[in-house]
Amino acid sequence: MSVVQWRTGRQVRVRALVVVGALMAVAALAGCSGQPGAAAVVDGTAISAADVQTATTELAPLYQGVTPTAVLQVLIHERTVAAFAAEKGVGVNDQQAADALSAIPTHVPAVGERTYSAPSLAVERDRMATTALQGLATAKTDLPELQTRLAAQRIEVSPRFGTLADGATITDTVHPWLVAPTAG
Repeated sequence: MSVVQWRTGRQVRVRALVVVGALMAVAALAGCSGQPGAAAVVDGTAISAADVQTATTELAPLYQGVTPTAVLQVLIHERTVAAFAAEKGVGVNDQQAADALSAIPTHVPAVGERTYSAPSLAVERDRMATTALQGLATAKTDLPELQTRLAAQRIEVSPRFGTLADGATITDTVHPWLVAPTAG
């Protein structure tokens, strides 16, 4: 075998490894079940990463501790919570959610009337519906039933947003090679 042939063969192997590695990276970054841009898929319905980011940006000035993971957690359960609240007579509509969000004082001055995206309204509907369900006289029996429905959801979370623990809670993905910034 000549030196030229050996180098050429090695170059082919290296290129093949690079291509395979790139394909694996694309598959890992694509998100959930081949649905690019999905932060999560719940019972076959995608929640887009863009929706999570939009709600996070809009709600951060209104509530403490708003993170993409927290927003995604709420969006995952919102449809089930909203349907259950409606069954129990305490459903919340978009206008009620928008009015509630607009009534919250914020440290960011509003230019004109504040408007909110569908994902932000969904997060607020969930918050309001959960509060209403907890206030019902039948809450002791209703809330376990809601938990059962939430546990029955088929949920797949993009690794970018975390890991699904206990079938319902998203925990942040820990990357040991990243160092968290320190205050000060």
